[in-house]
Amino acid sequence: MIKPPVISERQRRIALVLSVVLLVVVTVLLLMPVPEGEGRLPQHVDKIVHFAVFFSVAMPAYVARLRFWPVILTGLIAYGGAVELIQPHFGRSAEFGDFIANSLGVIAALPCAVWFRRRSEARKLAQNNRSQ
Repeated sequence: MIKPPVISERQRRIALVLSVVLLVVVTVLLLMPVPEGEGRLPQHVDKIVHFAVFFSVAMPAYVARLRFWPVILTGLIAYGGAVELIQPHFGRSAEFGDFIANSLGVIAALPCAVWFRRRSEARKLAQNNRSQ
């Protein structure tokens, strides 16, 4: 029995494009200088934003290419660290807490993507069983 794909090739391409677009937007936002005293979020809110942003970048990438999760995980954590290291060159501050929040967002997206893929696979199998 041939196992049906969990997501179509079109959905896979859309998810990958979404991840890349979000990564570009995140890069621009994280490297954009913030004038002193303006636009600063309270420290705990800033960490939540970093978590959510990196979760949002990782989730569609994992959904599209779950079997490459180690590469995605390692790459996005390294990217989060690199961005934090170069932020001082763009008038921003590098914070270890931001790196941790970025990494936790990438890590948290993985089990969510696994759950999403399993749910999609179960739904697709149920549809195929009903149609037979």
